Amino acid sequence: MMKDTEYQERTAVPRSRPSARDPEAVAAASQVLKGYPLSEAEQELFLRSDKRINKLLGIDRYKDRRIVVEIEESMACLAGHTAGDRLYFNSAGFLMVDELKKPVCARLLNKIWYRLIMIMDRIADGTADYIGDGRFEDEILEVRMTCYGADFPYGDCGQVTMKVSVE
Repeated sequence: MMKDTEYQERTAVPRSRPSARDPEAVAAASQVLKGYPLSEAEQELFLRSDKRINKLLGIDRYKDRRIVVEIEESMACLAGHTAGDRLYFNSAGFLMVDELKKPVCARLLNKIWYRLIMIMDRIADGTADYIGDGRFEDEILEVRMTCYGADFPYGDCGQVTMKVSVE
């Protein structure tokens, strides 16, 4: 269990954050954008935001990592998800469909969405001394998720428990 002082030190937001308007940051983000299906006008629009520049720099920084959703338990899953199944997302949050072996249930994706956004925010904020400095383990991310949302056992089409990590 983390002590309060450790938590405060780890989550303390610095007084100033490095600016994404740094010409080198803009140039690097522009290079990353060249790999996406955007027109020049769309690329210029994308680069008008510090948050989007940071997102691109984070995507590039973590391009060799994957966000992994692993099924831990499954009971009566209509989509056929079973323990040990894994879904992979790249650092941009795109589902890597080439690695899928079977259909993916929309309910499962819906439950993954919030955790995925949290991890992607940490990827975008992956600057030194800032929240999300590349650590992808904490009590929030370690909480297991389940796909059912109905108020009766195993939901309306089964129940899957899963965890999310970054490899």
